[in-house]
Amino acid sequence: MIICACFFTENGKLLLDRLKREMPEITWLVRNAEENLKDWAKSAFEKHLPLLFIGAAGIAVRTIADFVSNKLEDSPVLVMDEKGRFVIPLLSGHMGGANELAALISSRINAQSVVTTATDVEAKFAVDVFAKNNGLKIINKDGIKQISAKVLKNEKLAVWVNPEICIKDKNVPECLTLITEKKRSAYADIVIDLPRSVPLNKEECTLQLVPCLYCAGLGCKKGKPFEELNQFLTANFAKTELLYAVASIDLKQNELGLMTLAQYHHVPFVTFSSEKLKQAKGSFSESEFVEKTTGVSNVCERAAVLCAGKNSKLILKKIAENGMTLAVAEREPVIADWGCS
Repeated sequence: MIICACFFTENGKLLLDRLKREMPEITWLVRNAEENLKDWAKSAFEKHLPLLFIGAAGIAVRTIADFVSNKLEDSPVLVMDEKGRFVIPLLSGHMGGANELAALISSRINAQSVVTTATDVEAKFAVDVFAKNNGLKIINKDGIKQISAKVLKNEKLAVWVNPEICIKDKNVPECLTLITEKKRSAYADIVIDLPRSVPLNKEECTLQLVPCLYCAGLGCKKGKPFEELNQFLTANFAKTELLYAVASIDLKQNELGLMTLAQYHHVPFVTFSSEKLKQAKGSFSESEFVEKTTGVSNVCERAAVLCAGKNSKLILKKIAENGMTLAVAEREPVIADWGCS
């Protein structure tokens, strides 16, 4: 994961140095003191990367004010005091993962995470967290607030799930009642359906969710920039709004362009060893050069299939261009976790 960080005092710098030591798995992109603060924040927002301000909350609020636009797309933004006592998620707590990041940071340096989202404070079902954790795209974001309001009032919510979507987790939250009809015939508070060309209207449901079905396997030469990778992906695959994950070989686990690409699309970046990639089932494009370089004859197709899991199917075979490769696999839609465990 990438976090863009900035500080304003010597104590702030010392805290950031401590964070780097305690969280070595994070790729820290630190603002240069000469770089304009708003330009730095704008660049991070354009890539949907998390921002961590070590300093006053007011500085962070004024800096990001012009860039805040959509709760499903905004960068997660956090603030810490320079002594590292408190970690405050300011923006995109659920979909962007700021609340989760705050919990992670606080656990590493024994700080206090200051979370203000009502569903977290009341320990209630958060539908946007549920959607994120299960790879579900939110069709109408205004419905999130209405669903959360009902949950906080302890109202029961009716949920209809398309029977083609496998429900692995049977531990359904008490606030939800599953409609067992195979065909949706009446209003439901939440509808979890397969992607359709025409969204449902407010008379049919309050919130509509659809599964993100596609895993993009990518390979690239070292140092390929995010912009080039994203252009390559979007030019060759039209359904990036239903992207579930970006996958590659573990040799690329710290490749900045690929990491940024995944975070831009708000999906996990998953990597596999060459030995694991060799175990992928299917007929793949083979390359002696790739095998000599990576230890496996194909990265993108195998990574896509492994990421998509059991019964996946390769829907876009290897495309190669200017030192980049892409393949896409489709996964089976699954509800794996209602968030009650």
